[in-house]
Amino acid sequence: MGTGITQWVAADRWFVYVVVIGVLLASVLSLLMIRSALTVSVWSFSDALSEPTELTAMAPGADGVSRPQLDAAGKPLVVTEMRASASRMLALMGAVVILIMFLGFGSVALFSFAITGELPPSMDRVVNFLLAGMTLFAPYVANKFSGLFASLSPKR
Repeated sequence: MGTGITQWVAADRWFVYVVVIGVLLASVLSLLMIRSALTVSVWSFSDALSEPTELTAMAPGADGVSRPQLDAAGKPLVVTEMRASASRMLALMGAVVILIMFLGFGSVALFSFAITGELPPSMDRVVNFLLAGMTLFAPYVANKFSGLFASLSPKR
């Protein structure tokens, strides 16, 4: 049989702190670098949080009242515009909250593993908590899921 480590030997506490803080700083630095790269690109945050919406094209009437524009067949013209999406905004907020919590709980787990050689026994409850937090994405998921069936609904 080969030789192996039979007893856990924890690293010095200063080293554990350096590693945990280094991981957190690297995570924050990565997010800041992504943000910096996006500010100098043509990518638009407002466009990312918007979704295409079909609207009836309106034209001002002779009396100053807007009326729907009609095509040759007499049907209203439809225009697609990008409009702010509450479900995408909620999904973004949920992602940020879950990311912060994931980093926090991950740091605790990393610290515990470095000191004791084992993950905390309550880690499975933390995972359940984070999974439950994913319900913040429910409005976005429901909106996208309903879009799958939009082609099945009758058009007027």
